Amino acid sequence: MKTREPDLWNFKKYADLPAVLTEDGKEYRYSEIDLLRQELASRIRPHTLVLLLADNDIGSLMGYVTCLTHGSVPILFQQERDNTGFIYMAEHYAPDYVWLSEIQYSRLRQGLDFGYESCFYFLGYILLQKKEVSMIKLYPDLALLLPTSGSTGSPKLVRISAENIAANTRSICEYLDLTEADRAVMSLPMSYTYGLSVINTHLFVGGSILLTKAKVIQRRFWEMVNKYHVTFFAGVPYTFECMKKIQADRLELKDLRILTQAGGRLSEEQQRYWGKYAEKKGKEFYVMYGQTEATARISYLPPEDCLRKIGSVGIPVPGSCIQIEDEGHHNVSVPKQEGEVVCVGKQVSLGYAESIEDLSRPDQNKGVLYTGDLGYLDEEGYLYITGRKNRFAKIYGKRIDLNVLEQLAKEYFGGETAALADDKKIYFYTDADVTEDELAKIRNHLPFGVDVFEIRDMETVPRKSSGKIDYRGEELCLQRDREK
Repeated sequence: MKTREPDLWNFKKYADLPAVLTEDGKEYRYSEIDLLRQELASRIRPHTLVLLLADNDIGSLMGYVTCLTHGSVPILFQQERDNTGFIYMAEHYAPDYVWLSEIQYSRLRQGLDFGYESCFYFLGYILLQKKEVSMIKLYPDLALLLPTSGSTGSPKLVRISAENIAANTRSICEYLDLTEADRAVMSLPMSYTYGLSVINTHLFVGGSILLTKAKVIQRRFWEMVNKYHVTFFAGVPYTFECMKKIQADRLELKDLRILTQAGGRLSEEQQRYWGKYAEKKGKEFYVMYGQTEATARISYLPPEDCLRKIGSVGIPVPGSCIQIEDEGHHNVSVPKQEGEVVCVGKQVSLGYAESIEDLSRPDQNKGVLYTGDLGYLDEEGYLYITGRKNRFAKIYGKRIDLNVLEQLAKEYFGGETAALADDKKIYFYTDADVTEDELAKIRNHLPFGVDVFEIRDMETVPRKSSGKIDYRGEELCLQRDREK
């Protein structure tokens, strides 16, 4: 069997340095993390499948670190209050083990009738082992499985190799210039590829991670940022919207040096706002672009270009390239000509899994990812995302491009706006005060004269656990709204 890439993290090199801090002030050094992972690894057979119900705590982190260094393949899945996601994953992928918190176990035990038995209690977590020996065949290079969206019933998992993780981790550390002096606060779920990349990168350079379940809108979150001398912060657009509302930029965050944004398009207004904040306070603000299918990161905008390149998500991460292709898959060489964004690099995942049989499949992407995003490169090679390739609504028999409508609405309304739809209406979720004249302008772009618009508060837009707008689950969310 082909061996994996060497271990991503060097626990012995950084043995005496702090690796993880918890909200209650407990500190774990790299040497302790090394001992803990060895203890858990002794209970798990290598080359097996582990369903890891994750949260931002030491038990989840050790489950992930153990699997990656031990040769087991974790399905990282967000902890939830019902058993929908667990049942789906257990039925479709039949994992050899389940690693979940004792609290989650007591909440979900009624759904655990799948032939599992508890075999190990550790760090507030329980390891459940399948009673029958599994016959699952895993592709030798497979190291990690991540859901493609925040919905609990997502049929697709992204198949990620050890090389994918190593390449993207090194690349991110290079352009962010991370060192062992850096400390990140876990402001995003570790089951989300962006949040997970924060863990991968800081452990790679010998830095440290503050684990917390506090939200950025809570005072205690920012108190911990100062108390534990946090230097690194990551957020999605919604995170920065919340931070602006609570006036987080007025806080004295003396140790914070890097703020990063990914997980969706940041509005030009927000980019200017936080770009000016960083410039004034002597901090670095990175606007970034990525996908789970690219392990985490595809491009980044250098901080010095933040205010010069408003609307851009930057240049390719080191070791990769970005191409724009037309509908015939021909490379677009003309600046500012729109096409599909294509990422080429070692961070591109192996492909998808939709069933247990797919876990043995070899690399299908071969280092090339068709992102499904539309965009263009300017004269200097900076990337701009303009929308999704396929996000259409069919109303009165007509196909409506929701990306186009969303861009029009943002232009006319002048605020944060998301366009969602079902088979009867188009819903604009916005924080702007919308006038009838503004709606009339957008209505002129539709191929029928019927009024199908409904305005809703941006605060009520359906979101994933990561904070991103849940476009993929919009039909279900809107159906639930109508039934209320």
